[in-house]
Amino acid sequence: MSATTTIQVKTNTRDTLRKIGHMGDDYNTVIERLIVEHNRSRLVEHGKQIVEDRKNEFVNIDDL
Repeated sequence: MSATTTIQVKTNTRDTLRKIGHMGDDYNTVIERLIVEHNRSRLVEHGKQIVEDRKNEFVNIDDL
């Protein structure tokens, strides 16, 4: 099992984490879920940026 640490968060941050979590979740599970969602959002934004940067390379399907 991985070592655990103690991190300091403000009371309102702790309360928000409780609201985000599901019954039985510990804070680590909630934080891991937030990290996954953050990474997913970054991937989507990266994809959008690629499309925007290369939109002149795309061909309209009606033109095929």
